[in-house]
Order: sequence, then structure tokens, then C-alpha cells
Amino acid sequence: MKKNTIICLAITTILLTLSASCSFNKSVKKNFSIGLITKGDGINVDEVEVTLDDQILDDNTLIYGKTLVTTFSSVDGFTEENGKYYPNLAVAVISKKGDTVLKHSSLIQNSASGLDLSMKDLIGQVSFAAPIFSEETYTMLYTLTDLKGDGILTSSLEIDLIKDPNITINTEKLGYGEAYLFSPDRKSVITNRKVGFNDKMLFIFEGLEGFTKKDGTVEIGMTMLVKDDNGRVVLDQPDMFLNQKINPALVQQSIQASLIITEGAISNPVKWQIKIWDKNSNAKITAKTLLEVE
Repeated sequence: MKKNTIICLAITTILLTLSASCSFNKSVKKNFSIGLITKGDGINVDEVEVTLDDQILDDNTLIYGKTLVTTFSSVDGFTEENGKYYPNLAVAVISKKGDTVLKHSSLIQNSASGLDLSMKDLIGQVSFAAPIFSEETYTMLYTLTDLKGDGILTSSLEIDLIKDPNITINTEKLGYGEAYLFSPDRKSVITNRKVGFNDKMLFIFEGLEGFTKKDGTVEIGMTMLVKDDNGRVVLDQPDMFLNQKINPALVQQSIQASLIITEGAISNPVKWQIKIWDKNSNAKITAKTLLEVE
């Protein structure tokens, strides 16, 4: 009986040792201030840092159109070949319903060719704009894998997306999905109100609905008024859709107003106002925003 007891204890010790060895490269880290969860199995990082406008993210509420940059610092645990390692970084944005609304399977250019061992910081970024919608909650999920091995690391962060508070919207019997400013040159949403002289800007409305249909079409009106802080009229367009009948599907998809402020004497802030109305009813929507022209 004594011999059997010794064998049993020895087996137990071996099992515990194997268990500890198997889980040695596994890690779980959580940033409690924003709820960022990082899980590594074979792949490790010193830190996962999320920044907004070059500042460390400290709030999970994000304005529509903003971009989050995620940095994986000092990645380790990859299979090395010929002085290189072979990482793949993917990202997905998942809705609260579980739908994947945005996905990029490879954020590292030429990842199959490998990276020099000195390049240990990996960076990904996500712009929270179309096909993403405001007033929703999303999970931003990064997946880092080893193309030459089995290592994997995931990083997940929940984001509450809100409409731009710099845009004031008043609606009467018309609905809308998104209203935002967009820079075609920079291919990005304008969220800080700052624009340059001679920059092209678009005031975009998506998901407009509530217009009265006649013979399968709708008739809309749209005015644009731009004034500087001294009340000087920069631009005044009374009706940009004069005598036009439009497919309602096109109206719901997107309606845009374009503005370029040429260089000159401007008193900031500049007020940009758009009014859209239904010519077959009294439904309308008015949007206003303030610009800082530099």
C-alpha cells in the first residue's frame, strides 16, 4: 500500500508540472479604465495602447467618424526564420447583435514576407464611420496570429458610438440616419470643426425618410446658408433641387451639400446651415454646425 501511494503522488506531481508548462505562454490582461481585454496564447505583448487624436483613450464613448489607433508594443512569441518573424494582424467591428459590420483580414503589408526582428511594434486603426452607424454599441476585436506557428493573441474593446455633438439637428416629420461633415481630399469625417481655406467639404445626410411620394418620386428642396461670426453672408443658395423629381431610394441613400471657403477675411466661427424640406408636405429637417476656418 505504501508503494502504491508513492506512485500516485508522483503521477499527480507530473500532471501538475505539465499543466503549468502548457499554460506558461498564456496571458490575460485587462485595462479597467476602458475595459480593454487582451488574451495571449503563445504570443505576448508588453502593452496594448489605444489612442484617439494622439491621446490615450480614457472613455468608451466615441463620436461618429472618429478613428482609434491601437498599438501592440514589443510583440513576442513568434516563430523566427532567417532573422524574421511572420505576424498577421486582423480587425473586426462587431455589433451588439453579433453582426460583423467591418472586417479587415490583414493590416500588415507583405506579412507573408516577414518582418525584421527589430520591428516589434504593430499598429492598426479603425475609423468608426459607414458602414458603421451611430447610437449603437460595437466591439472592436483585433486578432494577432503567427503565420509560421500556432500562437494567437486577441484584444477586444467595447465602444459606444454617438452622433457628432457639433451638429445641431431639428426635424419635423422627417427622419434621418446620419448627418456629418466629410473631407473628400482626406477621405475622412471632419469631427473637430477645423477646416482650411479652399478645402472641399461635404455636409452629408444618410437615411432621409418621410417624404411624400407622387408617381413613385419625391420632390425635395434644400437651401444652404453660410455666415461668418460678423454676420457676413459667405454663401446663400435658396434651392439646390429646383424642379427636380427624385427616386426616394436615392434620397435615402445620401443627400450632399458641397462647400469651399476661398481665402479671405473671415471672422470665426463660420455657421453652416442646411435646410431640407418636402415640397409635397410640411416636413423638414434643419442642420447647423460651426466651423473654424484656418
